[in-house]
Amino acid sequence: MILSCTTCSLRGRGRDEIEETLRYAPEAGYSAWGLGGPFTWEPGLIQWLDTDQLRERMCMAGLPTLTEVWTPPIPTESPARAEEGARHVVLSARAAEKLGCDRLVQTGGPRREGGLDQTLQGLRALDAALGSLPVRVCLEPHVGSQILYPDEYNVLMAELPTRRFGITVDTGHFHSAGVDWKALIRRFPDRVWNVHVKDHVGTQSVAIGAGEIDLRGLIAVLRDIGYDGPLAVEMEVTDPENLHRYIADAHRTITALLEE
Repeated sequence: MILSCTTCSLRGRGRDEIEETLRYAPEAGYSAWGLGGPFTWEPGLIQWLDTDQLRERMCMAGLPTLTEVWTPPIPTESPARAEEGARHVVLSARAAEKLGCDRLVQTGGPRREGGLDQTLQGLRALDAALGSLPVRVCLEPHVGSQILYPDEYNVLMAELPTRRFGITVDTGHFHSAGVDWKALIRRFPDRVWNVHVKDHVGTQSVAIGAGEIDLRGLIAVLRDIGYDGPLAVEMEVTDPENLHRYIADAHRTITALLEE
């Protein structure tokens, strides 16, 4: 498995989270990272990212492997908006290819009646628009989004092409929503392509190892299915002034679990 530090884990300090990650993640022991933040989730903004410069800088910083690029959500208001959203995600895919990354993280748009139909329409349009681009779309749960519960994953995995669409397991959002994420992993062993490792107390993100989530059980179930992809650390804590220490602690904690 590939231990990765997402920019999410260095957000909230009043500084650019990409710069923070390039500086502090290698010091904490990481050699892989995940790209999130406003440049990725605001529709159209990523086209202005200097991917050539960023690829050079990430390699110089000691983070040569980019495990994921976040994308704007597929809107759920209407078919037209869903297809427009798909076109924005293609911009993310082009940036990911230039950065040597083959995983996109797609979070659903807002939950609403009929929203899953719009999500499917947008994702089908995305599949067609991506063409031969060498990227996979890892559908991530978020509380309040259209992609969250097992019934929705059952539909999405049945309706979408297996070569293109899989799952990002986010332990934090699944925990907050009361989803049995171990059962979901076992239900779709071949479609789990990315994992966001979070720890929570209730719905609040806390430092890795300080919460209620069964991290040892996460590693065990992933080993059971033969998973060898990213373990991407995410934290959205109430004390971001401590994030530099928390990402180093997370690296040690997860490494120890992997070595057990």
